[in-house]
Amino acid sequence: MTNQNECRQGPAYLEGIAIPEKPAAWHEVEWTGRLSIDGGARKFHIFYYGELIDDLIASTDFAPPLILAEDPATGKRYVLFDGCKHGYDAMLCDTYTVEQHNERKPLLPYVDGDGEDVFEVFVTVYYNVDWDEEFEEEVDEDGKLELISGEKCDFDEAKRNGYDAISITIVNSRGRKTEIAQEELA
Repeated sequence: MTNQNECRQGPAYLEGIAIPEKPAAWHEVEWTGRLSIDGGARKFHIFYYGELIDDLIASTDFAPPLILAEDPATGKRYVLFDGCKHGYDAMLCDTYTVEQHNERKPLLPYVDGDGEDVFEVFVTVYYNVDWDEEFEEEVDEDGKLELISGEKCDFDEAKRNGYDAISITIVNSRGRKTEIAQEELA
């Protein structure tokens, strides 16, 4: 019999850049992935828009946080969390202006308490919403769900990106873990 934790998929936008991390240890509604890019990159710089409060990246009065990981070798950036797009509330409840989506600047480099700026990155999301029960009648004949923005999204992708909580933890070269994001999103 296959363990359901081994089958659970995480956020669709992390597919191909994060690998499941210790699925046997997951709680029933949890998915945890480790950022790992093809070509071997497993350590990243972190850039963010938001307000830093006790090591956590939080919303500002203007907009929700935006957190990116950057491959130090190539400079390519990957979205870890976009508070205007990801999570249940952003997809189905809250609306944001074009400026809130596009003008979250400056992106600041994250430096931990040890003064380090290159990290292993772990993303954990939680799925407590029963999407099939709550939205099955709103899915159209093409398998799409209309989001609060008016955009139509593949229902399976909506379920994957519509998590109700997220945590991002970084680990520096000394093994020090720092939780840099913790958001309730439903």
